[in-house]
Amino acid sequence: MKYELKDFQIESARSILDELDESRIAASKGKLQAVILSAPTGSGKTITLAAVIDWTFGGADGIAARPNTSFLWLSDSPELNQQSKAKLMAACDHVPFHRLVTVESESFDEERLLPGHVYFINTQLLGKDKLLTKSGGDKKTFTFWQTIANTIASSPEDFVLIIDEAHRGAGVSERARKPIMQKFIVGSESDGLPAVPLVLGMSATPQRFTELLGNTARTQRPVNIAPDMVRQSGLLKDMIVVTTNKATTVQSDLTHLQAAAARWKQFHERWEWYCTNEKEKEVVRPVLVVQVQDGTENVLTRTPLDDVVTVIQREIGQLSVNEIVHCFQEKEEIQYGGCIIRRIDASRIQDTPGIKVVLFKTALTTGWDCPRAEVMMSFRRSVDATTIAQLVGRMIRTPLARRIETDEALNVVDLFLPHYDTNNLEDVLNALRNPEAHESTSNNVVTRAIEYTPNPLFLDVFEHLASLTTYSVNRAPKMTNIKRALRLAGMLMQEGIAEDVDEQLRLKLTDCLEELRKGYTGIVKEWDEIVREGGEIEVDVTSVAIGAMNVSGLKTTRMLLSKENIEHLFEEVGRMLAAGEGLHRTYWKRFHDKAKPNMCKLELFATVRQGGTLPALEKLAAQEFKNLWNANRTAISKLPASDKARFQKLVLASGSAVEHDWELPERIVERPGKHLWKDHLYVDAHGQFAADLNGWENAFMKWTHDQEDFVCWLRNLPRRDWAFCVPYEHVGEKPFYPDFVIVRKNAQGFLVDILEPHDDSRVDTWSKVRGLAKFADDHAVEFGRLMVGRKVGDTLQVVDVADHQIREKARKMGAPADLESLFEALH
Repeated sequence: MKYELKDFQIESARSILDELDESRIAASKGKLQAVILSAPTGSGKTITLAAVIDWTFGGADGIAARPNTSFLWLSDSPELNQQSKAKLMAACDHVPFHRLVTVESESFDEERLLPGHVYFINTQLLGKDKLLTKSGGDKKTFTFWQTIANTIASSPEDFVLIIDEAHRGAGVSERARKPIMQKFIVGSESDGLPAVPLVLGMSATPQRFTELLGNTARTQRPVNIAPDMVRQSGLLKDMIVVTTNKATTVQSDLTHLQAAAARWKQFHERWEWYCTNEKEKEVVRPVLVVQVQDGTENVLTRTPLDDVVTVIQREIGQLSVNEIVHCFQEKEEIQYGGCIIRRIDASRIQDTPGIKVVLFKTALTTGWDCPRAEVMMSFRRSVDATTIAQLVGRMIRTPLARRIETDEALNVVDLFLPHYDTNNLEDVLNALRNPEAHESTSNNVVTRAIEYTPNPLFLDVFEHLASLTTYSVNRAPKMTNIKRALRLAGMLMQEGIAEDVDEQLRLKLTDCLEELRKGYTGIVKEWDEIVREGGEIEVDVTSVAIGAMNVSGLKTTRMLLSKENIEHLFEEVGRMLAAGEGLHRTYWKRFHDKAKPNMCKLELFATVRQGGTLPALEKLAAQEFKNLWNANRTAISKLPASDKARFQKLVLASGSAVEHDWELPERIVERPGKHLWKDHLYVDAHGQFAADLNGWENAFMKWTHDQEDFVCWLRNLPRRDWAFCVPYEHVGEKPFYPDFVIVRKNAQGFLVDILEPHDDSRVDTWSKVRGLAKFADDHAVEFGRLMVGRKVGDTLQVVDVADHQIREKARKMGAPADLESLFEALH
């Protein structure tokens, strides 16, 4: 694959291929199969299927190629097909463009679909009145149904029908599309079409595809991508900010448009600064999308486009040709506000970097993903709540396919709805919060958000906090230490940071393997029988008497392994050591005997199969990873954000909590609160931070602020990438985000306290406190107090887990009731 897939996409693609392999076995016995990929909008379903196709044709680590497979991609519209085709062309290594065939002409006339090809067709070409489905006499030999029937007859296990049920083409009715898709599923005797044995469905929800399958006996094999996987990957924006009218009769839509244009300008400037500063290959160019009203027979739209263009240009500057475009169906090129506005297909917006403003009506709600669309303004009325929710649901992808940690404002979508008020806005918000309504993940939707920057009074505090330790927990899929170390060494070499580290690491790991092999040779019984030149296996040979069919003899003998079998064993070793990293080949190149080349492969196989081998290598690799990281972390920290994120992913992939320096962002975004606070580490332009704290939290804040050595504080927002985190055990390792960070000062410098006002009713509070005690064992010297507090009546009770005696009690807790013992001395 030319793209670097997210871990959940790789896992899903492999699961689909596994299910297809099982499906082929079942299909060979006459059982119809359906593999169903269900995933929310923004998860990259098309790219996941691109990986399935690419690895089917060309193979991959642990995946055998089936180059004679043919795929038929069925969707609702030509534009959707072109979009999918373009994504495959851009992503796949083993699918050349001439093998991506769009069936767009009704003159298509082939006996069967060719192996190694991907065909695209839409339901609009397959109606009863279409030439593709009719015999054309002398001019046409095969109907499309006959082509499919011949393909199935020729290679039923190597023909896969992909049904794109995740996207719906505009203007295609359910009444028209469903019967055509179901012909492939159940067959059509009148058309001479049998049911397609292998169906691969792509859907936003499993229910939708199940409805399409109907009451058929086809076996369903689901592969689900959970919304949480998508959120954690950084593919989706964090927040949607909605600006609406208060109840008023004042016409304010152009005022909202001006605000939207101003917001777009801010995004434009911030993305340009960020991409330049982080040395991104291409600068993100944000798009302002403006949804206008429908027109009448002789009027393009009831929205005053002259005013729209004038307002936008007044705010962001003169727009040249191709910087403002439209997606209207009615006309090709229009002119308003002194601008020529050309028409563009919605699918081309994302990849046309010069576009700044897009005008449309409803054409963007289907089959369109534009991560560059950062701001939307809608002139449409409140009756269009679901339509707007669907549209916004397609705007939430992150432009760089990752979360921006240094500026949370770049993880936001802004939506301006001047014709909505607080009451009917709930219709939009409910649709956005409900994944079923717009086929996406549920979103954090707020009616206003405030951006906060570091408080200039406390810049020296930020420097101190950067020296403290925090943890990341469950932020990346687990990877073996061997693979992590090899990946790290390879990346350091590729980035030019340390050119010889990959070779040095491989020498150390293969030296370890060779020492282990030598040790096993002397202590493992029958080692010479386990490993022999040529490779032998024991087999039972049974003699059966013809006639009575009785067993007349049984003997055990040995059989030479073929070269292919030995190679399979060797490749299995590679997967056991570190899939895709080629460590087994490094070992073979160093230690094989040219006269007996297979001996080394068999010895390595036998070595790796011994119980002590992988643990020994894992221990060595873990230490080498740590050494490499510590030696090069300064150079890594100077890399652009995209490259730095790749390195950080390796750190987080250990499968356990990872400690690292606390890195706070340059800007955070948070929903507003009614109460204003001073002395916060992040503040608005007025030096304040807005937050609504509960009664307990307010009391504790007053208590901390009243202390003579108090300097400032931080609301530790949970689950933010930057949030201070402590690992704890409660049915597995989990992250704990204490509520407050308090900064004090003494003669030696800053003292940083952690404060968690605990809730007795929560069953895992005691586990969090025990985790804090374990944290104190390693890091108490870096901090002031590690406090757990509660309110009893009007009295605040606080215990400091950094205190040795309190820590000893906390470490021994085993149940919620034990928490009371920490506060006994305070009674």
